[in-house]
Amino acid sequence: MYRLLIVDNEEIIVNHLYEIFRGFDHLDLDVYKAYGGEEAIEWLNRTRIDIVLTDIDMPHIDGLQLMEEIYRSWPQCRVIFLTGHSEFRYVYKAIQYQDVSYILKTENIDKVIQVVEETVSKIRQEIKTEDLIREAKEQINIALNLFQEDYLLDMLKGNRGILANQAQFEEMSIPLNVQWPVALVVGKIDKFSDSTGYMQKMQQIYAVRQIMQRYLATRVNFMIVLDDSHRFVIFIQPKESLSATGTVNEETIQQTFKKTVSFLKGILEVIQSACQENIGIPISFTIGSQADRWESISNKYHSLHHLLNYRIGLENTVLLIDDVVHDESDEAGKVQGLKEEDPEGARLARVLKSNDLSLIEQYLEAGQRSKYFEALELLLGPIRDVRTKNNAFAQEIYYTVSLYLMSYINRWALNEKIEAQVGQNRLMRIDFFDSWSEASLFLTELSSVLFDVQKVEQKKRADHIIDFLQEYIRNHLDEDLSLVRLAEQVYLNPSYLSRIYKQETGNNLTEFIDFTRLMQAKRLLKNENLRIGEVARRVGYETASSFTRFFKKATGCSPQEYKEKHMIQKP
Repeated sequence: MYRLLIVDNEEIIVNHLYEIFRGFDHLDLDVYKAYGGEEAIEWLNRTRIDIVLTDIDMPHIDGLQLMEEIYRSWPQCRVIFLTGHSEFRYVYKAIQYQDVSYILKTENIDKVIQVVEETVSKIRQEIKTEDLIREAKEQINIALNLFQEDYLLDMLKGNRGILANQAQFEEMSIPLNVQWPVALVVGKIDKFSDSTGYMQKMQQIYAVRQIMQRYLATRVNFMIVLDDSHRFVIFIQPKESLSATGTVNEETIQQTFKKTVSFLKGILEVIQSACQENIGIPISFTIGSQADRWESISNKYHSLHHLLNYRIGLENTVLLIDDVVHDESDEAGKVQGLKEEDPEGARLARVLKSNDLSLIEQYLEAGQRSKYFEALELLLGPIRDVRTKNNAFAQEIYYTVSLYLMSYINRWALNEKIEAQVGQNRLMRIDFFDSWSEASLFLTELSSVLFDVQKVEQKKRADHIIDFLQEYIRNHLDEDLSLVRLAEQVYLNPSYLSRIYKQETGNNLTEFIDFTRLMQAKRLLKNENLRIGEVARRVGYETASSFTRFFKKATGCSPQEYKEKHMIQKP
């Protein structure tokens, strides 16, 4: 989804263009409007904007000044000037910038639509850069990168011997400042192709990394490291941090980071699109809602790592904002295996060695049911034929799986839901079972229940958000109901919220807003004491003319005709 901002100090032009482009589903546009440069800058500070269609001659902040502000906030944004000025000096100034288009207001609306369509097409083509995989294979300074990653990973793990030190940063060419806080982002590739080999997987990981570097480099200083689970951890600071000298005012730092976090929310969505469209890789992110001091970075990392597993609905690719501190730890204990010399023991030892429990964790957290049970079968299958209940390796396999499942149940507070269906009290009691086959069957049944409960809980989260938003819309019809504003109410990324709403209800959010406005307008029009302009304002239209166009398109008659018809029918 691309975001189009329409800017003009003439409301009739803005409203007309807004209604036109809002109906172009094939362009996948989220359309916003601003009645002047100041209001446009407010939008630029709130969310990522991909295309700005703007007048040049506006009071206070003209189009050329706005263009400079656009490129400071969103360097990849495309600007289209729609103006009545044909003087060469305006054209000359505009074409000094890359990716700027120029349309005269005297041209017909088809020309405007054509230029916007061409701009959207250019953005799509830019994302599909074919040489990203090739760039990922190029030679890099491997040794230095390894030192940097080890140092930062130890910091994330809370190693007390590793502290943020500016001298160490400079020695290892880490482009960050220990005197400034740091914003943290954690990301994961949601799914690799089943046929992907190890080298292909590594190439894809580094291709994703190249995409991140390409888009982040425009506005921030950063370091990207891969943790033990092949998740991306990105340390981010504004570019001003390295050039800052002496003591910097805390308020200045917070204001700078507020803009940086706003930039990250938008650019991470661009990275998701680039990864999906260019190399077919879905990737999810969690981002801290505010920057943290270096001494607390380990806690934030674990919080974001945990939050990355928190999904709403059935969609995997997400961008979530960490608005609440999570202290839960998802580390499960491990049972020490006992050595056995018998062939059966050796076979089970190989099972333990060759099968990674993290796969079970990954598939359960991601809701990948079939893959989970395939991985579970590789662990439990070999112990079903073991005769003695005292086999230490069979016990280790059973307890290893059990401990993880118990950890998962506790972290998501599912004890009561699980107990009612399968009897969780048997989870850590091998003596409850007559054979390993029976014990394995119990773990399989418990896992199946967990997936069922997980699906229900995700649906509940989605339903709760949808119910909240619909009630919010009903109560705030005369206020800003843009997708960005609604997403802010539930701490979700705008595009993710849009997809979830469509997935769960079958309709777009804009359709619900329009329907609610129409129903409320009909009720208000039956009040003989309310003028059309007042009704328009109460349902979110700034002008009576825009409201009239909307109402007539939806009902076939004007608001005045509807009002008069109702008055006639009154006894």
